[in-house]
Amino acid sequence: MYSIFSELNPFQDSGSLSVYAGTSQKSAPKVLQQVVKEFAAFKNDMVSVEELQRAKAQLKGSLMLGLESSTARMSNLARQEMYYDHFHTMDEIIAKIEAVTREEVYAVANEIFRSEEIAVTVLGNMNGVKISRDQLAC
Repeated sequence: MYSIFSELNPFQDSGSLSVYAGTSQKSAPKVLQQVVKEFAAFKNDMVSVEELQRAKAQLKGSLMLGLESSTARMSNLARQEMYYDHFHTMDEIIAKIEAVTREEVYAVANEIFRSEEIAVTVLGNMNGVKISRDQLAC
């Protein structure tokens, strides 16, 4: 049994993609193998049209829900001013999301999912669990 959560943190000149997995010591190698397998799938095969549409819908929904409070809206305005020196309207953001193509996702996946760039942090009672660089090959 395990749970996986991923997060993307974009910044103006860098960013991070994090995958969090809560699991037992016994399942840790299997979970790691599955995550790396998903990275490889992004690199080797283009996402389906349906999967891309689901991801776009989820992102747009999250953006809308994330701007419900005045604090969130003000944080968004400040972030855009600091990073871009321009306020992007929700319509502009949605248009940019809709413009993303399968080919662009494939190109970005091949740029960011490089085995030598993947790092793993393990917390908790993981005595005896060893992770080699070969296990991170995608």
